[in-house]
Amino acid sequence: MQDSGTYELTMILGAATLLLWGVRMARTGVMRIYGSGIRRIIERALRNRLIALLTGAGAATILQSSIAVAVFTSGLAATGVVPVADGLILLLGADAGSAVVAALLTLNLKALWPVLMFVGYLLHSIYSDTGSPLKQVGRIGLGIAMILVALTFMSQVSSGLASSDLVRIVVSSLGDELLIAVLLFGILTWLAHSSIAILLFWASLVQAGITNEPGLIIAAILGINLGNAVPPIIMTWTQAPPARRIVVGHGIFKLCGVFAGMVFLRLIDGLYTMIPGDPSFRVVILHILFNSTLIVVFAPFVHPIGRALDRLFSSAVKPADDIGPKYIPSCATDDKLDLLPVTALSREVLRILGTVQNMLETMLDGVISGNAEKRQEILKMEEKVNSLFRAVRSYAVDVTRKGISDHDQRRVTALLRYTASLENAGDIVCKSMITIPEAMKRDNKRFSEEGKQEIDTLFRYLIGNTQLAAEVIMAWHPETAHVLVQRKRTFKKMCHDSSRRHIARLSEGVSNAMESSSAHLDLISDMRWINTQVSSIGYDVQPDHETSADEAAERLIAHPE
Repeated sequence: MQDSGTYELTMILGAATLLLWGVRMARTGVMRIYGSGIRRIIERALRNRLIALLTGAGAATILQSSIAVAVFTSGLAATGVVPVADGLILLLGADAGSAVVAALLTLNLKALWPVLMFVGYLLHSIYSDTGSPLKQVGRIGLGIAMILVALTFMSQVSSGLASSDLVRIVVSSLGDELLIAVLLFGILTWLAHSSIAILLFWASLVQAGITNEPGLIIAAILGINLGNAVPPIIMTWTQAPPARRIVVGHGIFKLCGVFAGMVFLRLIDGLYTMIPGDPSFRVVILHILFNSTLIVVFAPFVHPIGRALDRLFSSAVKPADDIGPKYIPSCATDDKLDLLPVTALSREVLRILGTVQNMLETMLDGVISGNAEKRQEILKMEEKVNSLFRAVRSYAVDVTRKGISDHDQRRVTALLRYTASLENAGDIVCKSMITIPEAMKRDNKRFSEEGKQEIDTLFRYLIGNTQLAAEVIMAWHPETAHVLVQRKRTFKKMCHDSSRRHIARLSEGVSNAMESSSAHLDLISDMRWINTQVSSIGYDVQPDHETSADEAAERLIAHPE
């Protein structure tokens, strides 16, 4: 029984499953300790291309997954934090970091697994009922121990699997159909959601002598890289266009690399035979070389590729839907008043916030493109904001008069205050900001290129804050609220820096800066005020503010008219 190929195959599938679970367990531990920190580091690292590349590599090394970094990055792109070009650089670095992790795991570290298993279990058990980071450290230790156990088991079982006549027949047939081999390993990597696991699995088989054909070995590596690009695309396919641009661009890079690898397969054959070391080491080194080549080839062209992806996945302005409320009753006698009132109120506030975001996106298009014909569309959205504000205010008054818990009372008060802030933000867009592109078109004025780029950056960051504010409303979590407050302060500094640079351009005599000076400074002032209104919910959700109701909101409840 134990000598049969079926038994060996079953055992190695079990080892592969243990490897996948170990990678997942270690990644979960890292995310729970450093998830928010990694997110902030990625945001800051994008100011320099080389730092972004190294940050992507470091993040993938820590998380043991370039897919996790891709999902992280697409989420930041959706909030307007990560431009497409910078995100592509980040993912290229993440691929290289993931490849380095695979190389490290092929070293002779297997003897460490008993210590890691014992210490990891001890920490996880002792701190299981606490919020201590040591619990997650134990989880990470257990995950790495499982990876090493799986690799040890793979190396032992692979030799028996390699001697199976059936397996050798299957593998040799793949050697004659390299395209099928690429697709097969691509599908395996996609299903596993881990290029590291499948690469180490393949390296163990090659080490055991299952094949010595360089063409098949290379085709498998190409398939692993192709399959690694698929999960982020699928996971973000239903999200907003900004979230999809980066992962699709990354997938295009991989596809081009695989195509080039198949074209120059014979040349790579020679390179593989020149790499010193064991066969398993050659496999991971070739994987590193593949991803390093992608960096060298595509890094210089990320900006034009990013612009092409912006056009391919354009953010179409969502049409305004029904102006009236959807989740709260239109009158106080409606029976829906008793059904989860705070939840219903939150959903209507999210609709108001989404409408304000659509207004900002439409304004961005008008300001950057010089299109001044969006007035009616924006006014229609403002009508929706005002209608929902009145409905939310009336509903909040009725809810508080019926009697709710103190916790719900504080939340309703905060949401009502925030609704008033959003209504104020909508007024700024309609009564002040909307006139700027119209006046510039009438007077035939234009922004300088530097000024236009700064305004575009500020708008996108502000839109990102509206999306983060929605997350704060849904989660009502102090940590998320703290991030929103910090981003509010960052935006204030960005506005100050933009004003300072604009004044410097005026002193240098830049003609477009001179003629657009008033519009530039007015836009910055409007965006700062809107950002204050959009981010205000962060202060109510933080613990220091949760226990005291906002006086302005209390006045709205007491005097709704």
